[in-house]
Amino acid sequence: MEQNLNAFIEAHPEGWDHAQWLSLVADLEENGFDVSDPTTIGCELETRRLAWELRRREVPGLGPKRIDAVVGHFGTLWSLQHADVEDFADIKKSVPGKVAEKVVAAVR
Repeated sequence: MEQNLNAFIEAHPEGWDHAQWLSLVADLEENGFDVSDPTTIGCELETRRLAWELRRREVPGLGPKRIDAVVGHFGTLWSLQHADVEDFADIKKSVPGKVAEKVVAAVR
């Protein structure tokens, strides 16, 4: 399923609508994946999208470990896009203030 989700994200860099989401779920089911819990699939898709977006933006000072910290804290691109630098306080050890400023600027 991991490859399918990654391919979907790459094919929809600006996001997706409900019809595209339903098409993904149908495609996953056709390929033999368990789609009985679409909420979990959607959450996994959103966290993967956030990580993908952060890698794509190539924010200076934001390597794999810091990306993991940001994804673990915010969970979705929407949440990060609506965050302020102060919202990074809980992960300040992983993502210093200067890097947090760059992240916030990059996703807006």
